[in-house]
Amino acid sequence: MCQEQFQERLGERFRELDVPLLVECPDGRRETLAFVLKEESDARHFSIHRLARYCLDLAELMETDRVVPVVIFLRRAPGVARRFRLSGDRDTYLDFHYLSCALGELSYEDYRDSDNLVVRLNLPNMQYPARRKIEVYAQAVRGLTGLESDPEKQLEYLDFLCGA
Repeated sequence: MCQEQFQERLGERFRELDVPLLVECPDGRRETLAFVLKEESDARHFSIHRLARYCLDLAELMETDRVVPVVIFLRRAPGVARRFRLSGDRDTYLDFHYLSCALGELSYEDYRDSDNLVVRLNLPNMQYPARRKIEVYAQAVRGLTGLESDPEKQLEYLDFLCGA
């Protein structure tokens, strides 16, 4: 699911985020918190600078300084920048980092029986021996049929599995 932000609000360059998520407390106990969820299927295309701009643009648009950047890498992400510091000789003016999860670095064995549908659908994106590929997909399909009762959603998610 993609959420497009309006170009006129974010300047000249068109920006697109995978899932900006706004969390508000109905009783007002806490300030609104915005999560920026970014999925990267190929870590080589990830740019920490672009992510920082997304977060700054969203913070300005929402008039908040409560933004949590989260990146989900579908494959392994070796060598990807995890922190960006903008600094001079004396001070650091921007120290940016994000939460991340590289699905390709997670062990299939640790999640094979999860009762979380999203986790089960992502089993094929996790680490497993090539000889177990059919077992991994079968376990993901079992999770799909056992955890999702709506046949239309099952078909939609099955398309996702076939593309994994």
